[in-house]
Amino acid sequence: MRDFGYDEQELVEELCSAIAALPGASAHPRMNQPRSGSRYEPDGLLDVHINQSDLAIVVEAKRELFPRDVRQQIWLLRDYLDGMDGPAEKVAMLVAGAVSRGAREILQQEKIGYFDPGGSLFIPSTSAYVLIDRPPPKKAVRMFGAIFQGQRARVVQAVIEAAPNWVSVKDLAEATGVSAATTSETLTEMERRDWLEVDGAGPAKTRRLRERALVLDEWARLIAAQKPPQIERYYVPANDAGEIARRLEDACRDAGAQYAITAEAAAQVYAPYLSSISQLKCRLQAGRVQHDVLSRLDARSVSEGWNFGVIAEVGKHDVAVGERLNGIAYAPIVQIYLDLLQGSGRASEMADHFRSERLSG
Repeated sequence: MRDFGYDEQELVEELCSAIAALPGASAHPRMNQPRSGSRYEPDGLLDVHINQSDLAIVVEAKRELFPRDVRQQIWLLRDYLDGMDGPAEKVAMLVAGAVSRGAREILQQEKIGYFDPGGSLFIPSTSAYVLIDRPPPKKAVRMFGAIFQGQRARVVQAVIEAAPNWVSVKDLAEATGVSAATTSETLTEMERRDWLEVDGAGPAKTRRLRERALVLDEWARLIAAQKPPQIERYYVPANDAGEIARRLEDACRDAGAQYAITAEAAAQVYAPYLSSISQLKCRLQAGRVQHDVLSRLDARSVSEGWNFGVIAEVGKHDVAVGERLNGIAYAPIVQIYLDLLQGSGRASEMADHFRSERLSG
């Protein structure tokens, strides 16, 4: 396994401890593992006593588990169980430093056990059914969320927006400005999570999203657990968000700055919901050029009564633009949705409406 803070033996030992902590239960590694007719050998074999029943648990350990990984392992474990002798009930289990939500659902459906160091435990025994569902470890949360950060996030957004069309690595790399290597890695990770359909192989390989909701729901859960991004608040002399948008376009054009309007003001353009919008949020190229734009807008920093917000993002040097409408630059539609989720007031209502209008399917 790649480094995730645990190796196979440590995960098996953690599983033993978790089972032993159950009322009236015990778990002991079998020192001499009898070979079945299969060439496959698991990472552990446990003799378990629980609820006055004896179980022989076959354990396979992985760094992390996503739906595709689970499907590849299930038949190996079942084949191994078929070759085992002895009176104890045979149970297959997968243990990992991180078990994704999708992987857990498949394992429960297929009656294959699982365990992670966060304390989640599933033993699908006919005589001692155990299901403990706990939040994943912090390391696992960071790992699950890595696909929604940085350059990878741009690729994921592009795949979502392209649905239901087929896309290639070349198409996405050109559309997002992300390297072909990072684009390919991101698509492979999406395949592991069972989010993509695949056609062809090699350079001709194309993919498309199975269902937008699968990815958006996962991204929304991650967003809900994070702090909202910092917003630098200003007052700009203007009557409404539309006037601010036009002034922002003029100022950025003159200063040579990148920008993209997002959240409520952008959602109102794509999928009108409120009678009027008085505040505008955007991403604006950082550095000296940003100060130039703010000066051209006559923007004044305020703590209350703001109507112009700049979303501050550490480490980003460029601004992703979805499209330009009537000469105004707007963020990609997925980014607009995500920014609404982190808003206040009626932003959550707008997020639901915007998703149903622009990101259904």
